[in-house]
Amino acid sequence: MDKNSGCIFMDFSSFIGNRAVISQLQTLFLHNKIAHAIMLDGAAGLGKKTLAKIIAQAAVCSHRENGAPCGVCPNCKKAEKGIHPDVILPEKSGISQTYSIATIRDVRTDTYVAANEAFTKVYIFTDVDNMGVPAQNALLKILEEPPKNVMFILTCESAFNVLATIRSRVQLFSLSPVSSAELQAYLVKNFPDRPAEHLRSIFEVAKGNIGLAIDLVTSDGHDKSAELAEKLAFSLASMNEFDLLTVVAQVLENKKGFIFVLKFLSDLLRDALVLSVDFSIAENSGCAKILAEKLSTAQLLRLIDVVAQTRSYVERNVNMQILSTDFCSKMFQIAANAL
Repeated sequence: MDKNSGCIFMDFSSFIGNRAVISQLQTLFLHNKIAHAIMLDGAAGLGKKTLAKIIAQAAVCSHRENGAPCGVCPNCKKAEKGIHPDVILPEKSGISQTYSIATIRDVRTDTYVAANEAFTKVYIFTDVDNMGVPAQNALLKILEEPPKNVMFILTCESAFNVLATIRSRVQLFSLSPVSSAELQAYLVKNFPDRPAEHLRSIFEVAKGNIGLAIDLVTSDGHDKSAELAEKLAFSLASMNEFDLLTVVAQVLENKKGFIFVLKFLSDLLRDALVLSVDFSIAENSGCAKILAEKLSTAQLLRLIDVVAQTRSYVERNVNMQILSTDFCSKMFQIAANAL
């Protein structure tokens, strides 16, 4: 089962969200006006690689229906299973796991070899914004003078991190987060056994990123993040800087996990803020009550602001080592009332 489609057969209609992009792609296929090179950009988790495979399937399909892969012909079935000889994913190499100049040159040679079974030969390059400039220039030479009946599909998180000369030779489609309603409907349908409160917190954290939502709902990240958030809260209440640093270090290498922890911590701080105004509210957690007892309303408000700011920085891919140091320093100073 594909993470984004939620069904066994992948096609444009089964892709979640970005209906304007899907409609445009389907129309281009319908009128045989699809470009020889397509670039899909957008944050990780929006389904770029899934959509690239659907586009490749449509490109090799023998009997497209309204611009979409039929799902019945041999080409479709092989592409769906990932075994079609004319849908090629060049190998990555090196520590950074990207494409070398040698790989690009091999691809260039291979493009002049006729397709095996389909009319079109498709090459899928993922995360091209991680490619070095020399490799991008090598790829550019292929895009400038492509052989007939060859398609290139490139994915990246930001097209602006790719050479402008490459961008000028591709048809760019930018993917956006899915709507809250689409994400909620997908998760409720595909994970009916998960508690509503569990899914609700995932809706809020994922912000329309279906890949992130699926990662969170299918892992133990939810419960672990809640536990780590409570540990952070207790370290603030007890003004234990060592515990604060220790907990943050546990999520330093996991940006998605850190976002989830920050979400839970924000909820605890907000609950504590409510209690600081009316301590008679009994349904709040013991952790929130301790925070309300130990910290003032002003401190809680400032802590909430730091958590929100830190989360926005994480989502913008700021250096995690620097960010975590800044986060711990600000949070501890506020808790200790040093600012």
